[in-house]
Amino acid sequence: MNVQAVSALLAALLILAIGASVLLKNRTDRTYTSFAAFAFTVSAWQLCTFVAMATGTPLVRWLALWPAATIPPTAIAFFRGFLAQPSIGGPHRPPRVTLAWTILAYLGLIYSAVVHPIHDELWFQIPFGAYVFGGLYRCVYDMYIQYRATAKRVERTRVRYLALGGFVAITLALTDFLPRFGVEWPTSGNVLSILYLYFISQTLFRYRLIDINELVGKMAVLGTLVALLWAVYGLLLSWVGGGQEGLQLLNALVASFVILILFEPVRNWLENGINRWLIRTRAELRGRLDAVRRELVGVVDIADMVARIITALEESRRVTDAAIYLLDADGAGFDRAGAFGQLPPDRLDATVAKGFLDRVRVGHLDLELLRREHDELGADPAYAERRQAIAAAITQTEELRAALVFPLLGTAETEQGPWLLGLLAVRDDRAAGAFDLDDIDTFRQLASQAARVIESNQAYEGVKERDRLAALGEMAAGLAHEIRNPLGAIKGAAQLLVGPDGKATEPGPETAEFLGIIVEEVNRLNNVVTRFLDYARADKTEAQGATKVDVNAVVKKTVQLLHQSHEARNIDIAVRLDELLPPVNGDPEALVQVFLNLGLNACQAMPEGGTLEILTTRRRRSRLGYGQFAEVRFRDTGHGIARDKLKKLFIPFFTTKSRGTGLGLAISQRIISQHGGTIEVRSTVGQGSTFSVFLPALPVATVIATPAAMPALAEGEAEGERDPDTGDVTALVAGADQRAS
Repeated sequence: MNVQAVSALLAALLILAIGASVLLKNRTDRTYTSFAAFAFTVSAWQLCTFVAMATGTPLVRWLALWPAATIPPTAIAFFRGFLAQPSIGGPHRPPRVTLAWTILAYLGLIYSAVVHPIHDELWFQIPFGAYVFGGLYRCVYDMYIQYRATAKRVERTRVRYLALGGFVAITLALTDFLPRFGVEWPTSGNVLSILYLYFISQTLFRYRLIDINELVGKMAVLGTLVALLWAVYGLLLSWVGGGQEGLQLLNALVASFVILILFEPVRNWLENGINRWLIRTRAELRGRLDAVRRELVGVVDIADMVARIITALEESRRVTDAAIYLLDADGAGFDRAGAFGQLPPDRLDATVAKGFLDRVRVGHLDLELLRREHDELGADPAYAERRQAIAAAITQTEELRAALVFPLLGTAETEQGPWLLGLLAVRDDRAAGAFDLDDIDTFRQLASQAARVIESNQAYEGVKERDRLAALGEMAAGLAHEIRNPLGAIKGAAQLLVGPDGKATEPGPETAEFLGIIVEEVNRLNNVVTRFLDYARADKTEAQGATKVDVNAVVKKTVQLLHQSHEARNIDIAVRLDELLPPVNGDPEALVQVFLNLGLNACQAMPEGGTLEILTTRRRRSRLGYGQFAEVRFRDTGHGIARDKLKKLFIPFFTTKSRGTGLGLAISQRIISQHGGTIEVRSTVGQGSTFSVFLPALPVATVIATPAAMPALAEGEAEGERDPDTGDVTALVAGADQRAS
């Protein structure tokens, strides 16, 4: 029996064990079951290959081709389901095209059995092999596509490792067929296939990708356990076996019992020891958290704070599960504001978890210390109430998927103690006691800084409320002014139409002129009222007629309308469209209204002529956070906007134009907001302004950023950053900040 046959047998047994372990872990999750189906199919192919090599039977060689033909659809079904997980965000796509090729392969095998054994012919084996390995390479290609489309760094790394490992394993498995063509080549494909499938199984068991250090640890644990099993079996069989078959079976039975008894504690001991050794370098975690703490000094937006903390923890490679809970407006409970890993409950009721929250308010909770304290109390009835309270705290901490829970304490005092603004829960499920005292102190400082951000936000919201009332006053004054002017003109014209005696004047040229003034001013008044109603109604038109929108098509229609407008007669309009721009969900007519308004404003900002550049591109970040966005940018070479006016751009009726109502861009902002997007503004006086509309993109698996498709553009800038296009430091106004119309 040659090496390839033995290698196939070992691969069949080990891959079968890997698939069974995943299936036993969870038989209800579709991702788990599809992986098990894929592993069982590969195992069946390896087993049939072994039997065919060992016996040389043509029938078995033919049977081996059936699981081989089934490998591509099961592999694609698993990987596409795996990539469609919410944490990765890929699209749901069944392997329809692959199934068609699978049916064709099945028909060829049936023909080979019934009519003529074509499966032994080289002209059949080559396309059949291309079909099998082509399907596997298609899985790698799907992972590569998803790697380019994934925004989160941790998930991008996860998919990148899987794609690279899959490519290497498939390629080496393909080289195992070289000896059949007379080429000397070591049998390594089966070994890599086993390791790769084991690696995938571990990524299913744990949310986080196993990084390189942890992968080394896993391999060390597995290798040590294999050596231990080999030692137990070998010792008993060589020492007591005596060459007798009955004693060998008895020794195998005894060794199996010994292994089952020792396996779990030995594995836990090895995993904890090796993991502690591998993750003892804590510089990255502390460095990231210290950097986030410094960044939070200038942050007042709570959502931005939560996103920064969660991202830093997720990318630290030291935290596998984390969650942030914030006190709701009523003070009746804590809502989950952000999390990754195994998701904890959405809400923590303050009444139900009162004892737990009281303990957290005093200081952070350590799950290991709680368990130790609970065990030390023993069964003494005198400590029954205390033991019950600790047990409840342990249960609540475990429900939060946490090993450590830190309070976000405010400066205000209550009857129970400091005001509890929220909770920070973290865990590293790879080892017990994974965080030392320095780590705990770093988390505590981070929680304290997060509490300061929440209090700053509350103060900021109070200032915003006062500003809102002041803006309402300005809006009311502007509305009164816009209405009073046409009413005054109407009144004056009407008085001139009535003579001194109170009778109507005789018809004449002056009468027609006065009537024209009245009609014009009534139309102007009607326009003011209509646009004000549009502004007031914008929040209530949410998602009406929402559909899948091609943003490039909307921009093209806008450009056609701009070319027909009077304002654009001296303007050079340059358009650059990203042909791979993902679609968005929205109302195309409403988006045309927004884009046309931005374009006309840009043209009006260049009365002497200039250049208006309109471009579309993909972005992974905006003031809304990380994600997939379609950006439409309007850049003019006009007179620009003064910095002191940027903050007033969203106030209705605020305008720098002599005949403008100041409502056009306020309505545009409302429309973009109800599409889930935002408008960002950069401007430099004397050089021009840039208005960027960010719209959340629909997930599209084929979105690939290539230099040929679109020139590289800078990521979304923070307020006060240097403009990547002009090099000037300009103000950035997001959300409610807009240019005067």
